[in-house]
Amino acid sequence: MKFLNFLLLVSLLATVSCSKGSKKENAAADSGDMMSSDADFIVDADNEELIVEDEPLVASEDSVEPIVLDDSLASSDVIMTEDEGSYTVKRGETLMMVAFNLYGDYRKWGSLRDLNGLSGSAVSEGAVIRYKKPSTEFMWNPEGLPYLIKSGDSLVTISNDKYGTANKWKLIYNNNRPLIKDPNLIFAGFTLYYIPEREIASE
Repeated sequence: MKFLNFLLLVSLLATVSCSKGSKKENAAADSGDMMSSDADFIVDADNEELIVEDEPLVASEDSVEPIVLDDSLASSDVIMTEDEGSYTVKRGETLMMVAFNLYGDYRKWGSLRDLNGLSGSAVSEGAVIRYKKPSTEFMWNPEGLPYLIKSGDSLVTISNDKYGTANKWKLIYNNNRPLIKDPNLIFAGFTLYYIPEREIASE
């Protein structure tokens, strides 16, 4: 009798278990039908209102190392090579002046223009321009007092102004050889240097 009760109990449990399993399968089948119907839905790529953009990933605090952008790259899309440097334009400078400061030769201003995709020799104060590093750094320590070249000046007029005679223009020329490539060609805005007359007299 006990054995029959035991068999009845086991069969009853098996029946209940089977009915639960079939309900789960039916639910899974129903959800599968829903997923397959969703999967058949195609978003028209041309309709921007239907496209949902993914949110950007945020780095967790336990990241191994934060990524830090180099300031020069963050401010510009230009990537410099190892043989290039950057120069910040000062007030009143032109590409000719920058070329002289970097290379000791104002005639190289065209290469600066081409490297930076500029159209002329004018540049804004504070602009950062790229340049090819020279093989040796240009250093110029001129003697004498500074003179800012003005429009209409020549070595003769400067000599006349500073020495009272036009005949000493060669002194100015020789003292500014790195700057002046042609004594008949000087540029307004550049600074040249002249030795005061008292020092010339003492020599």
